[in-house]
Amino acid sequence: MEGILVINKPTGITSTQVVNKVKRKLKTRVGHSGTLDPIAEGILLLLIGKATRFSWIFTQMEKTYYVSALLGVETDTYDLEGNLLRKKEVNVSCKQLEEILREFKGEIQQQPPPFCAKKVKGKRAYKLARKGITPPLKPIKVKIYSLKLKKCHIPHFEIEASVSSGTYIRSLIHDIGKRLSTGAVVSRLIRTRVGPFSLNDAISLEDFLKSENPKHYLLSTEESLRFLPSVFLDYFHGKKVLNGNTIPLKDCFREGSVKIYVDNKFVGIGEVKNGLLKPRRLLPIHLT
Repeated sequence: MEGILVINKPTGITSTQVVNKVKRKLKTRVGHSGTLDPIAEGILLLLIGKATRFSWIFTQMEKTYYVSALLGVETDTYDLEGNLLRKKEVNVSCKQLEEILREFKGEIQQQPPPFCAKKVKGKRAYKLARKGITPPLKPIKVKIYSLKLKKCHIPHFEIEASVSSGTYIRSLIHDIGKRLSTGAVVSRLIRTRVGPFSLNDAISLEDFLKSENPKHYLLSTEESLRFLPSVFLDYFHGKKVLNGNTIPLKDCFREGSVKIYVDNKFVGIGEVKNGLLKPRRLLPIHLT
């Protein structure tokens, strides 16, 4: 059994708990392509069986979130579930908020929140934070592709954010509040899109676990990689690639990841650079 499962994760449960529930249901290896906080809901891409070989492709995808936030409040977790640190008076307008949002578009440096799953010397940051230890997390470089103010009723506001992989939405809201000198926390967080996958493609965790035919909801690995261009090779060149060799391509392909087919059979993913095709991750297939 292999493929991609698009789950609509509910709140109040960790990504690892979702993985474990699906693993027990399918009785096979399961991984995910990007953690969602317990407070968060929405798309969680699960990789089933051999599809876990291609996890980096899905992990690197652009993600879109719909965020509800509250100004004038700061907590230790950057969301409403944390311990209250301080409250502040809010004297800003929706126009001022919208102007501040523009400052966050593009490539920015972001400080991960203390309560996150990032590892510090082998330990999860949130485990250190729970003990009152401030984890020494280094700033990371992320990209904010778009940031739209959807609703604004100060001190409440809602935004839609399309961001690069690795972006912490809680930190983004925290930094917006800091820039406004009011503080801000996430009150609701929904991941609405991961690459080409939207909530319309997802099944709720509850419905999946109750299904008598769970395999019906799995996209094949090949189908789930439909957004990648394809390179078709004959037996001679395909054999070289399957043996781990880099080969020149006659046709002009854009650089980057591609699906590789040998005699019209999907065999894995490669990287194209300077007219050369290098195998990146292949399925255990033997040509006859």
